[in-house]
Amino acid sequence: MEAGLVLVLLLTPLGLIYARSVARRFRLRLVAGVAKPLPGAAWRIVPAILVALALVVYAAGPDAVLLPVWAASNGGALLVLNALRSLGGIAAILFFLSIPFVIGRLIGTLSALAGFPRAPEPDPERERFVRFRLPSRSEPMPVRQPLVIAIDGPAAAGKGTLAQRLAQAYELPYLDTGLLYRAVGRLAHEAGVDLDDPDAAGSVARRLQTEHLEDPNLRGREAGERASRVAAHYPVRTALLAFQQNFAHRPEGAVLDGRDIGTVICPDADVKIFVTASPEVRARRRSDELIAKGRDAPYERILAETRERDARDAGRAIAPLKPAADAHLLDTSDLDIEAAFRAACQIVDDVLARRAERD
Repeated sequence: MEAGLVLVLLLTPLGLIYARSVARRFRLRLVAGVAKPLPGAAWRIVPAILVALALVVYAAGPDAVLLPVWAASNGGALLVLNALRSLGGIAAILFFLSIPFVIGRLIGTLSALAGFPRAPEPDPERERFVRFRLPSRSEPMPVRQPLVIAIDGPAAAGKGTLAQRLAQAYELPYLDTGLLYRAVGRLAHEAGVDLDDPDAAGSVARRLQTEHLEDPNLRGREAGERASRVAAHYPVRTALLAFQQNFAHRPEGAVLDGRDIGTVICPDADVKIFVTASPEVRARRRSDELIAKGRDAPYERILAETRERDARDAGRAIAPLKPAADAHLLDTSDLDIEAAFRAACQIVDDVLARRAERD
């Protein structure tokens, strides 16, 4: 009798821990849709009580005080008692087989009470995906092909913002090639080099380093004007050509924006988009942007500079600004950034769909 009570006292707390684990696994099966839920919150209580009671009955044995008296006063109670003892025997076997797990749960509970951080509870949704939605290993996993997106267009057409959004959407590295020429122009100006001297500007371009592109002053209006001047020189473009092509031909592909990406740098790009807008719209955008930064930027002056730069970029003998023959024209004069982004994504998705059909 005393031995049975000792076993009850020892096994019941551990049995409750084990029963709680059984209930949690049953809950995960409910979420996965492989078992029907019990009414209300009973599914949390019934398994724990049933397993704990079965362990108590099995551990107490037939010489317990209350159970034989109750069984003698009720004919059907003996069957229930025997069933509970049988279930308790099975639960005891499973319990002893799960001793390492139970000890781990007990240590985790005591650690939590002592203030130590606990491991996060498993996510039922993740458990359902891993256990019931994982495709078989015999199914081939899709292999992603390189994707090179070339974005060209005049200044203030929105190609830079659009290229960055596309790079994020399609998880590709991004290079603003305009910064290369802005950096060369700034370095040449600081060194006192004549920006209209092709050989001198080319010498500066050959010394360009990646850290030079991190200068925040490269986004200014003066840097843009200098970039347009040095970009017209053949030695400068030759020096920067290899840098851009190496970036574009990464294993995963890349997104590059500039003025000759689709025509010179990446003539074999998978997607070519020429982003444009009217000079008036681009001048207004640029003026508003500079004014928002606290700079003096009258619209008339910005418009004149925009037209002058367009004429210089389009009329230069080397790599003039023009859309590639197979480029998609995207006019953003009447589009905000979100509308332009959706239109660009549609272009990219259409190209990828046609490529998938060919493959």
